[in-house]
Amino acid sequence: MSDAPKSDGPRNDGPKGDPATVRQGMREIDFVLNSCWRLGKTIVAGWSHQGAKISFCFSESYNVLGKAEAMPRLIRGKRLMGPRTFAEACKTLRARPMEMEVPFTVGTGRGEVNPLMIENLVRRYAVSATTSRAAILFDIVSFSKHTPLEQVAQLSSLEYSINSAVKRLNQIGLRTELARSTVGDGFYVWNRAKGLEADIRTWLALTLILADNALAHQKGDPRLVPTLRVAFAVGAHFSYHQVEGNSPRGFEYIVGDVTITLARIIAKALPGQILVGQFVRATGVLTGKDTEADTLGFLARAERGAAKFTELEIGHQQILSLRTAITSAPEIGRAGTTIYHIKDKHGFTHQAFNVRVIFERDGANTLAIGRPASDLDGFAAERAAYQIKIPQPAR
Repeated sequence: MSDAPKSDGPRNDGPKGDPATVRQGMREIDFVLNSCWRLGKTIVAGWSHQGAKISFCFSESYNVLGKAEAMPRLIRGKRLMGPRTFAEACKTLRARPMEMEVPFTVGTGRGEVNPLMIENLVRRYAVSATTSRAAILFDIVSFSKHTPLEQVAQLSSLEYSINSAVKRLNQIGLRTELARSTVGDGFYVWNRAKGLEADIRTWLALTLILADNALAHQKGDPRLVPTLRVAFAVGAHFSYHQVEGNSPRGFEYIVGDVTITLARIIAKALPGQILVGQFVRATGVLTGKDTEADTLGFLARAERGAAKFTELEIGHQQILSLRTAITSAPEIGRAGTTIYHIKDKHGFTHQAFNVRVIFERDGANTLAIGRPASDLDGFAAERAAYQIKIPQPAR
């Protein structure tokens, strides 16, 4: 890239790795990235480092995404690449590496700057793909029918429930940081962390959000507390950063299969309904082989992960247990589990389960959230018996 800015080279106005020098170097990196990024015309496909020299591979976003099928590493995993992979990426994209010197040594040794610091900065100027992540879609029922004051109050109430759930999970040692993006009458919500445990904590956060919302309905003005319908799923997506002014925002947005699935299944959901999309997710290594589980297996694992909820209170009453009930339509039979086939406006079919979240509390009535199978009149979906999938080695 001939128009890339060039660094003036390293400055020795402080010891390598001291805070002032690191801040100065990070500012220089951000300046170079922002200049090469050119308001989003190009993105970072990868970067590499050797000592105090950093190399970036920039190319037009359509070029990177267009070549990603042949070389998935352009969008999958960290943007940090080893020398060989980095050279291959530049060759594939026909891009000239942009090199700069920084006033510190990049590495994991003593006195060196951890590459993760630079990686977190680079990601703001990149598009990356994630193969599996849990996400939630909250939709406020009849939002447009409320006055602007009521709309603000309902969004504020939902925001509080989300923030409260995060605080509660962190209090019991389940580290969680939820990100969100607005859809006007609700939010997409996901955990900034990735991995199976992060996805489980996203589900656990959902249960606490719904519990807080349910209690607010019992105590508050129903015009000011949102009536929700909710969808949860695990799937693939792309991450990107929106432009604000002349720089990308400091937090990511997601779009892809999982957000599309959520939007499609929630479109048919009834007020108060909880829908969980059908998915298969890797669960780890068992007897030397990668394993995977379906939605039911994931929810069962999440229920076990809620054991620490006994340290929390809901409505000033201690939680005794959390149960997740996947409902079954009467025509399927008492022993079966019902899966719903939801056809969207484009003619595609999405599969989901109707779920209830049940909190048992000390000295208080059971708090049951979600609609039972007997209360799904008007839910426009075909019912079928679900064939439970046994966890198996991942392909």
